[in-house]
Amino acid sequence: MVPIMLLLVLVFLLFVLVFGIYEMIKEKQRKKQCTAIVTAEVVSFTEIEVYDRESESYNYLKAPLYEYSYNREFCRIPGSTDSKWVKKMTIGSQVELLVDPENPKSYICPEEIRFVRIHGIKTACTVIGVLMLIFLVIVLAFKILYIIC
Repeated sequence: MVPIMLLLVLVFLLFVLVFGIYEMIKEKQRKKQCTAIVTAEVVSFTEIEVYDRESESYNYLKAPLYEYSYNREFCRIPGSTDSKWVKKMTIGSQVELLVDPENPKSYICPEEIRFVRIHGIKTACTVIGVLMLIFLVIVLAFKILYIIC
C-alpha cells in the first residue's frame, strides 16, 4: 500500500513539474515577442465563453477588461478568468502589460501570470498535503488493527 501511494505522489509531482516547465517555455517564447511596455486600466468586467468537455456545454467566466493604447492603436482585451485574479481586480485598477509591437492586441501581464501561478502552487501543495494526511491516517489505522488482531 505504501509503495503504491508513494508512486502516485511521485507521478503527480512529475506531472506538475513537466506542466510547469512547458508553461515556462511557452511564456519565454511570448516574452520574446512582447517587448513594449504599456499601462492598462481595468475599465469593466466581461464574460468569456469557455467550453467544458465534461458537461459538453459552454460556461461563462468573468474576466477583467483591460484598456490601453499602443502606437495610436486602441485595445480592449479581456484578462484572466482565474476567480482569485478577478476578485483582486477592481474597475480603475492599473496593470503593466508587455505587448507585441507588431500585434498590440497580443500581450502578457506578468503580474497576472505570477498571481495565478502562486495560487496554483498553493492549491497543488494543499492537495498533496491532504492526500498524504489521508494516507497517513489509513496506514496508522492498518497498523493499529494489525497490533490489535
